[in-house]
Amino acid sequence: MRKRSKLFLVPAFAVYTFLLIIPIIGAFYLSFTNWNGIAPTYKLIGLDNYLYMIKDARFHNAIGVTAKLTITICLTVNILGLFIACLLNKARKMTNALRSIFFMPYVISTVAISFIWLSILSYTGVLNSILNSLGLGSLVRNYIGNTAGSIRSIAIIEIWRTLGFHMVLYLASLQTVPEELYEAAIVDGATRFQKFRYITLPMIVPGITISVIMSVMTEMKQYDMVKVITNGGPGYSTETITYNIVTQAFGNNMLGYSSAIAVFLFAVIAVITVIQLKLLSGKGAQ
Repeated sequence: MRKRSKLFLVPAFAVYTFLLIIPIIGAFYLSFTNWNGIAPTYKLIGLDNYLYMIKDARFHNAIGVTAKLTITICLTVNILGLFIACLLNKARKMTNALRSIFFMPYVISTVAISFIWLSILSYTGVLNSILNSLGLGSLVRNYIGNTAGSIRSIAIIEIWRTLGFHMVLYLASLQTVPEELYEAAIVDGATRFQKFRYITLPMIVPGITISVIMSVMTEMKQYDMVKVITNGGPGYSTETITYNIVTQAFGNNMLGYSSAIAVFLFAVIAVITVIQLKLLSGKGAQ
């Protein structure tokens, strides 16, 4: 029976190897070449791509944009997600309906959401048209036509899109906390904050770990929304690391260099994930 059960793993392992392991190995190898993605030949150039990456101002800008978006979105969706989950966990009526409403944006395609918000926030879009029609022309803004506004708009849209997902994760974690612990705390005279601090938080650490890691991984790979709404602009002001990878590979025909950036991103996400696991699991053990 064990041999038969192992055979069922073969198709999944083959797909996983073909779609993930081999591309990772291939990207690592190409990062040491000067391949442009078109020519049949290329040569090994050692660490030249990585050395160029250190001096590349455009890449440094992409790191800054990605860091801003990741930190802002990660903190917001986790804090708000936990807060809303706590409210819904207490409200027994309409919980499923409200959960569906919050979760719905996450189900819709990111590209579709991006085009909808683009039509709303562009200078000739729906929002400015409504403001003009109401005689509020002084409030008309170019929301995605300037650096600060475009980054802010992407962050707000992404928070709206992913908030429901993290709320559901926290709600599922909250529902695993035994009610008896809260009853015992009430008998001991614990306040609402004390119950949250000493019972709720320690019990939902696994859910916090999953939510934080998934939000960081998602935002570190942000591409679709940036591509549709701002196309990396104005200038390179909203260009994320992933957007930079795609642009360098298929826009500038520098597949070797883009592979080096991809390897860098892979390493950063791996390191951040390990650190988060250790920190959050350590708090859970306490």
